[in-house]
Amino acid sequence: MPVFTYQAKKGPQDFVSDVIEAESREEAVNKLIQDGMVPIRVELSGEVKDRSIAVSAWFGKVKPRDLNTMTRQLASLIKAGIPLLKALHIITEQTENEYLKGIVADISQQVKQGQTFSGAMAKYPKIFPPLYTAIIKSGEDSGALDEVLSRLADYREQVEEIKSRIRSALAYPALIIAFGFGALIFLFTVVIPQLSKVFETLKLKGALPLPTAILLGIGDAVINYWYLFIGGLFLLILLSKGITLIEKKALDKLKFGLPFIGVFIRKSESAKLARTLSLLITNGIPILDALEMTIPTLGAEPMKESLKNITDGLRNGQTFAQGLKGSPYFFPFMNNMVTVGEESGRLDEVLKEVAGFYEREVNEAIKIGLSLLEPILIIVVALGVGFVVISLLLPIFQLSEIVQ
Repeated sequence: MPVFTYQAKKGPQDFVSDVIEAESREEAVNKLIQDGMVPIRVELSGEVKDRSIAVSAWFGKVKPRDLNTMTRQLASLIKAGIPLLKALHIITEQTENEYLKGIVADISQQVKQGQTFSGAMAKYPKIFPPLYTAIIKSGEDSGALDEVLSRLADYREQVEEIKSRIRSALAYPALIIAFGFGALIFLFTVVIPQLSKVFETLKLKGALPLPTAILLGIGDAVINYWYLFIGGLFLLILLSKGITLIEKKALDKLKFGLPFIGVFIRKSESAKLARTLSLLITNGIPILDALEMTIPTLGAEPMKESLKNITDGLRNGQTFAQGLKGSPYFFPFMNNMVTVGEESGRLDEVLKEVAGFYEREVNEAIKIGLSLLEPILIIVVALGVGFVVISLLLPIFQLSEIVQ
């Protein structure tokens, strides 16, 4: 149904600006008059999309950045005194992602029909996870939706910033690996087959040096059985997607045992845990409920399992600090800080400090790891390409000796 924005006079001094649904401009004007208002301006704005449109968008996708932008804009609009319904309509107009636009339009329609904002969001769990809707609900219950949205936007931006730093740190090593892999493919598919023909013509193939014979064998396998390599790659991808929960736990435990990598994972997961818990507790969500909402946000299965045991302990009267102390996956620093936070009644503030500490540690670890990884990758790629080049040059040297 079309949507109209209007400005109308209600009473001697009151002016109202909002949106209204109607089949035509005349119908919108009549609705305003029936509500006791005098229309001053009524303009066509857009259409509220039916929920089925949003749901049927098979290839619809909402990127984290789109959701972060929407959250920040909504916080700013509500803080400026704009009613929620009008703010949602403005967001609908401004959102570039068509899939998200349809969802926000449907949420706006549900809110207008009497549904709560968090309740309307809960119908789209893939877009708005339970943690997101729980925080929104706490803002509705407390009457401080603008503050809660601002905190939520800050939280999401900080989490996304850490992910962005990790991706940026891996970009250069990935480029080196891709370049080395591309160079080897070019050598195996173009250069080596040509040289192999030359060696056959010169009847040197039976007396080739061992490195050259190995290289030509690999080249022949790549040329003649390329489909097996591609099939094996796809098979590995499918197997990685089909890893069971038990196997994932085993793999995660193996990662925790690796030097540097295990500590890095523990610190990054601890930072995420502390940051999320701090946000939830600040918004008035009890520690037990906050922990249950936080567990799905973590990626390491052993730490998730450990937190589930801690929540069981909380139900039996144990403190959060006592639960952390009994887990092998959390550092003593976090346990000591949580103890101080529980005793002082400032657990949310203390967890925020813990999150900041571990985020700085993660950033430092990324810098150190990158400074070590780059030269190692360069050396590995250089050795691989060097082996290929030397293997190809050895028969040429051998041929020059024969000619002499």
